[in-house]
Amino acid sequence: MSEILYALADGVATITLNRPDKLNALTPQMLTDFFAAVAQAGADPEARVIVITGAGRGFSAGLDLAIIGGGGSGDVNPFPAAAPQWGDDIGPALSPHYSGGWPVLITCRKPTIAAINGPAFGWGFILALHCDIRFAATSALFNATFARIGVPGEKGSAWLLTRHIGQARAMDLLYTARRFDGAEAKALGLVNEVFADDALLPHVQDYARTIATFSAPRSLAAMKAQVWTALDADYTTAFAAADHEQHLATATDDFREAFTSYREKRTPRYTGR
Repeated sequence: MSEILYALADGVATITLNRPDKLNALTPQMLTDFFAAVAQAGADPEARVIVITGAGRGFSAGLDLAIIGGGGSGDVNPFPAAAPQWGDDIGPALSPHYSGGWPVLITCRKPTIAAINGPAFGWGFILALHCDIRFAATSALFNATFARIGVPGEKGSAWLLTRHIGQARAMDLLYTARRFDGAEAKALGLVNEVFADDALLPHVQDYARTIATFSAPRSLAAMKAQVWTALDADYTTAFAAADHEQHLATATDDFREAFTSYREKRTPRYTGR
């Protein structure tokens, strides 16, 4: 059974973490396949929007710590083939397996939407933070577990969380590593909206299809770059970049199609060119 499912329909690429018996806890192979799926959607002109969710009753419980093994006891579960085994040193040795790939969620030029359908803990929480937009189910639970397992805010999570919800709120969640639900996540500004469990994915799919249908792909790509870059750019730089992108956009087929379809009162037929 594939632990990463990929489906493409109506311009929406849906990537599903598919290890429901483990609340979609992440393994090295899952991460490799997940990042590859994001890259696949990013390179496919038919995929306009990327939706990420989890199978079963969870989004992702985070890194599967059982894979690392027993630490000081030396009782570890090795990775296949030539991959290393770990004992006490589970820090730097993990880097080749876990550090790569994460930036693809931000550098991919397609909008990414997390449909958080249950627990999003640890690295599952980080995965959601890397998405552009987040919607949650009423059953969603979150926590930044890092302080309670003796590690810092991993994989850029402190950087992302601070920019999503502000310094004081981010520090609260990071320092306490407490659990909080979808309602609090919305109040914090961490998720855009909360829906009943059975309504979450239909809403997200409809939302994504609307973007895929009515928003020009090149505009989406440019705006995604603008927003993520703007987190650290000054106003003058951001303004100049927007002017540059606008100049480029007016020469595209999609720019002309936007006005043609409006005049003809029909759905636009964007090509990404």
